Amino acid sequence: MRYLFLLIVLVFGLSVSFAADGVDSLESENKLSEISTVPLPGQTAYMEQGLSFGLGFGVYDPLDECDCMGAWQAQLEYFYKDWISGGVSALFFGGDLDRDAMIVYQRYRLNVRFHMASEEFDLYASPLLGFENTSISAFRKQVRGKKTDSEQRQHYWWDDDAEDDKADADSVEVKNDDCQKLFTLDGFSIGLALGGGYDLSDLFGLTGEVHVEYNFTKEFLLNVVPGVAFNLREVWPWAKRTLRSTWISFEVGAQKDFNKDIDGWSNTFFLGIQFGA
Repeated sequence: MRYLFLLIVLVFGLSVSFAADGVDSLESENKLSEISTVPLPGQTAYMEQGLSFGLGFGVYDPLDECDCMGAWQAQLEYFYKDWISGGVSALFFGGDLDRDAMIVYQRYRLNVRFHMASEEFDLYASPLLGFENTSISAFRKQVRGKKTDSEQRQHYWWDDDAEDDKADADSVEVKNDDCQKLFTLDGFSIGLALGGGYDLSDLFGLTGEVHVEYNFTKEFLLNVVPGVAFNLREVWPWAKRTLRSTWISFEVGAQKDFNKDIDGWSNTFFLGIQFGA
């Protein structure tokens, strides 16, 4: 009888424990399902607390005379309080910049955001510290090879005038130089970003950011990045039970470089996803 009594007590205790865990789990799921988040630029979101990770893939479109390149970016951000967060991001471009050069461009940033938020919107100011690294390879020399001196000097009467050829070559060289000037940034940069996000509805949101950077190569950059976002968490049951936020975003960025004598804007197009825990 004594062992039977102990068995009954053990079974009863386990039942109470499982029931309590079930209630806590249900309460936790209910709390997660009630969380409201706001999408932000750069594949992140305002969550009041927690950790956010975002990843985006897209295309970098420089000037008209330059070729498009593949691009990807990643963002990791931690919310210390409901009014402050900090994070790190990485941005990569790579491909054939023009007829003569291949390029690999890397940018890393550390940032702190100061938030002013409500249930439907978030505004922030963000000082940032960046590091850029650019590698440009002479594509023509490495892949196509150089013409011999005799080929360069050879000229026939039915060909265009040599001066015209020289003028065309100079024009192409100027264009190619403009392309490569876009990626002369190396070393550290500092900047300030102002941006925010707004929930249009339970499913859709708007994002936007304007930031200015100064690179220690004495260059100024202006970036304008508007975007739209879809709240995947609202239509994904698993994400609604386990994650604080899940957004899919599409962003179009415009960048202007100063102090380089370059006319025009370069553009980026990113499709990305964000997860918050």
